[in-house]
Amino acid sequence: MRREVIIQRKKKKRHLESQAHKDAVTGQGVEPAAALDEIPATPIRPAQLQKSIADMIAESDSENVPSANKDFFADYCMYDDEAYGEENGQQILFTAGEDPNIERERQHSKLHDQIDRLNLFEHTLLGKMSNVLDIDDQMEESASTEFEATLRAMGIDESDNDLEEEMEASHGTSSSDPWWPHGSKTMFFLDLLDNLPRLRLSDDHMRAIIWAMRECGTPNVPTFSALRKFQASVTHDVLEKPEHHTSALGNHFFMNHPKKLLALDWANPLVRPHFHLYPEISALRPQKEFWQSEKWTKEVDADELSPMWADWKKSPHKHYYIKEIAELTDSKLVIPMKWVTNEGIESFLGYEVHYSSTVGATIVDNSFSPKNIQLRSFNLADPELKLFDSRQLIRNVLDIRDSWDYNMVVANEAPAWMTAAKNPLRDVAKGRPMFRLRLMPWSDDVSGNVSKQYNPHTNVYVQNLNVPHKMLAQEYFVRFCSTSSFASSSEQFEALAKDFKSNEWSEAYDCLLEQPILFQIIPHILPADNPQRSEDASHIGGNGQHNCRRDKTGGPDVEKETEDGYNSLFRDQPGEPRKKIETIETIKSQVRLACLGVREPVQTLSTQTGVKDKIATYWIEILLAKAQAAQKIRIKDISSRDHRLNDKKIGKEARKEIKESITRSIQNELWDWVLSQPEASYNKLASDDRIDPHRDTTYEMLHTWLLGPEKYIWHHSSKEWDKKYEDLFALRLESSSMDGLTIAPPRARYLIQYKNSLIGKHFKCLQQLAVFHVHGMVSNLVFDLWKASGELAALMWYPEIKDLKQYLILIDNVLDIWAMIDPSKIIKKIKLHLLSHLVEDIRRFGPPILYSTEVFECWNAIFRLCSILSNHLSPSRDIATTLADVERFKHQVSGGWWKKNGVYVQAGRCIREFLFTNHELQRRLGWADTSKARAGLVKLETQTKRCPLEWEDLPLPLQAAPRESEEMETELCSRWIHCRYIISRSHDTCKVSSWVFFSHSGAVMAGRILKILTSEGRSATPQNTRVFIQHYQIPDAPDPRLNMPMLTRTSNFYVASPLNVLFSFNAQHNCVTSGCSVVTGGASFRQERISTDIQKDFIAHANDEHYLINMHALHNAHLIRDVLPRSLSAPRPYVPDSRASRNELSVRLSISGPEKRAETQRKAQETRAKNKASKAAQRAS
Repeated sequence: MRREVIIQRKKKKRHLESQAHKDAVTGQGVEPAAALDEIPATPIRPAQLQKSIADMIAESDSENVPSANKDFFADYCMYDDEAYGEENGQQILFTAGEDPNIERERQHSKLHDQIDRLNLFEHTLLGKMSNVLDIDDQMEESASTEFEATLRAMGIDESDNDLEEEMEASHGTSSSDPWWPHGSKTMFFLDLLDNLPRLRLSDDHMRAIIWAMRECGTPNVPTFSALRKFQASVTHDVLEKPEHHTSALGNHFFMNHPKKLLALDWANPLVRPHFHLYPEISALRPQKEFWQSEKWTKEVDADELSPMWADWKKSPHKHYYIKEIAELTDSKLVIPMKWVTNEGIESFLGYEVHYSSTVGATIVDNSFSPKNIQLRSFNLADPELKLFDSRQLIRNVLDIRDSWDYNMVVANEAPAWMTAAKNPLRDVAKGRPMFRLRLMPWSDDVSGNVSKQYNPHTNVYVQNLNVPHKMLAQEYFVRFCSTSSFASSSEQFEALAKDFKSNEWSEAYDCLLEQPILFQIIPHILPADNPQRSEDASHIGGNGQHNCRRDKTGGPDVEKETEDGYNSLFRDQPGEPRKKIETIETIKSQVRLACLGVREPVQTLSTQTGVKDKIATYWIEILLAKAQAAQKIRIKDISSRDHRLNDKKIGKEARKEIKESITRSIQNELWDWVLSQPEASYNKLASDDRIDPHRDTTYEMLHTWLLGPEKYIWHHSSKEWDKKYEDLFALRLESSSMDGLTIAPPRARYLIQYKNSLIGKHFKCLQQLAVFHVHGMVSNLVFDLWKASGELAALMWYPEIKDLKQYLILIDNVLDIWAMIDPSKIIKKIKLHLLSHLVEDIRRFGPPILYSTEVFECWNAIFRLCSILSNHLSPSRDIATTLADVERFKHQVSGGWWKKNGVYVQAGRCIREFLFTNHELQRRLGWADTSKARAGLVKLETQTKRCPLEWEDLPLPLQAAPRESEEMETELCSRWIHCRYIISRSHDTCKVSSWVFFSHSGAVMAGRILKILTSEGRSATPQNTRVFIQHYQIPDAPDPRLNMPMLTRTSNFYVASPLNVLFSFNAQHNCVTSGCSVVTGGASFRQERISTDIQKDFIAHANDEHYLINMHALHNAHLIRDVLPRSLSAPRPYVPDSRASRNELSVRLSISGPEKRAETQRKAQETRAKNKASKAAQRAS
């Protein structure tokens, strides 16, 4: 058997190579022994493999380690300067003390020896192998998956320890290596393949890739185990491991905390330059970002915004804090109260401070008696806030104090908040900059499977709202926090709230300032689907009597059908807003009622108020059980109840009073027990005072609009269609022009076939196109509803807000028409009533597209891939770890910084440059670099499609078309080639046949691109390129049927520069005016991209002279309305007097409503009676 010798050295190999070791061996006269692989072999059957290995590993080594005074080398010899062995060939293992992996190494050594004895290497499946000492490498090169599976089943990996040590050593700690920390290009690409968000690979995939790379002779290929060890190590350095949490309901889950995720944004050079740290109060700029909206600029307290500012270019170490005295360049004294941005200039709102003699300052002399004496002190010069340029600041409070120019005393009559001392945050910062970031958490219930079998998970994602929306709309900026099959979103938000504490400051490295900073994160908004938002707001949901989480409208249907109740559901007479403090008190009342042990009062209060908290419900169930058990013991059980109840002499009223007294006593005891628990454990609303779940759960376009009113109108329109109408609508929809819509062509046959199972993207298509094709298929009122919904939808997708009044008109139009079609619709469908809160959300948070959740819904696909490949034993931890690794890779390849051994480092040069130069990786990481899509960019056609032509070859109208400038009159050459597309000023891709607005001689006109030509032999620049446009005139009056601007072709042509093409838009053919008809069997049906002999019908456009500007299109909707005359785009009220119309409808509803309920009740009774009779007949038979 092998013997173990303990040598106090870190590395065995280093010791064997030392001169002291060689001298000691030489002094003992040790001679080399025979090769270890000369032991004869005996074949063994494969079926015996696992059992034989397991049995031999189970044998114990009974020999003890020799004593320290024994000469170890007397009877042993050395083989090839690598190992010692006994005379019979047994190897001696050397260890370096108490190595934590020593037991694993012993087991491997035993296994090597036993496999050698089993003569495994002559087995026909494995082939003839040699060199027993390299057995791990031989196993990796073997083609026998049976042997590898056997080893893995026994917990033994096929990786070679020596190779892993070499790989780990190659990673090193020097960032001068261009491929650091990966150590080689091979390791980097393996890490890349393993961390592509939408291309997830299983362990078997990675093993196959590593095997293929080795077979191809790729250098520096690590083992699979070495790859995983490297990834775990660097991810721990960058992000640390997910944190384990146990919720108040006892559910376990793991979370990547937002403070760690957002710390990466500070250190990411692709993200940090885009931070907006201060609210923008510019009155002239359109509202298009969160930091320009009312909540951020007006509602949020200054103590919840970034507390400091500095001139980072001139004096980066001189920090100015709010509520501190500072001095301007003109020697004025001020107190900054809020740092803001005004017209792109960093400024502050503050008070002017007056420093003068004042009577009333109080001091205490040596006699310890207060005296009023005359002192020079600080006081407010003007109680009104003023706007100052931050660049005028010259001295902060520390400079003023140290200068001794002022007596640092505040007058007695000064406001209570005013002080001459420094801001306490300076002591926390210790010279580091301090900022606050605002966060958007989002939660959703998601299936962890791609198949139809539902695998429930609740996910939590976050986004950094200090980054512009055009970046947040990309998957790169979605941060995964946690998932759980058991913990609800409320439970996970409870863990999330730990990062939101007012005293919780996190450190990060600011790559822009090149120094560590401190930051806080604060929740700003809570978008989600409607059930999730109701849960966030502790609301009973959309099926309750008080079904609005925003206000207290509702009640029984009888109340909603009254004049006041019905009008309260609309925008102009909203109900009383819900308040967070009232909801908290209602939750506490429900919990206290539960201490009585009776469920009905709790349910009644919940029904009457619409308040139902998920976490509180858990505690209510516990309290009901505890109260009932205590009442049974102290009131009902004769053997244990209160002795007064056993007295038969007391009367009925006295007995009742005793029971009530005991019940109240039990209630008080249980209530005291509840209060002893952390408040957040039974009331999540109390966890953070900086967010109001009633007002901050906003109107969301996907779940509340597309899957709400748009879905309702589609169902109302199509439910009565027969086969003829369905085929006609499909034909019309297929004839739609898609240029300028930025959506995929509609699958019309699919939409009709599955018209009751459509999803958001289908309704987004229908809201832009359906109004052109439903004429003659719906009633006039429903047609008007399609028009009103389309106009409102276009405004909802505005990227910027300039005028809120048009929203008010269009919201009223949609609700008024719905009320005319079905007065009870707004009572039944909460998503219609929520439209009345849309304007408030826009005012407080900005355009609805900012808080659209489509990017999160798309990101769910990444989560599903990770869920499928998880271990399914601990999915929360496994998925969080996997996605933390993805975040780590994104951070490193983006050039981000992280702390290693106390020093902030970056990845090597080659890794940092790879993302910038590789568009494939940018696309796969969800990063869209729009900087290269500059206005005026020209893309040439392929060589075979350029078709050079002479200027004289152009049609005469194009040759004679007016140019934009004199420079274009002189043509640069006589030959021109065709181009594929150009980029407009709005960064649209404009091709031949695209509809565009362009400028010519100071006027803005509409037209259609006919040709794009550039000079042959010259660079494809805007100066060398000509865009030929067919002009279309826009009449002063809109189309009377669709209320959209018309386009009429003229005989004019224009030649424009690509730089003068403003933007593209969508136009649809005016088929009704032109008299377009259906052609039967005039087109071939395509299958598998092949034209078949099967014929299909199609719409034949009669001419190309009459078109309509699609005012329902979402793309560039704001730009279209900016260039059109106001008379063509201004919304008009559908009903002159909405209030009178609603009053009339409520009268009708108060009559028809009870009749419908009575009819429903009658049918329900008949159904119950029928079912009862059926069951009786079954029992009789």
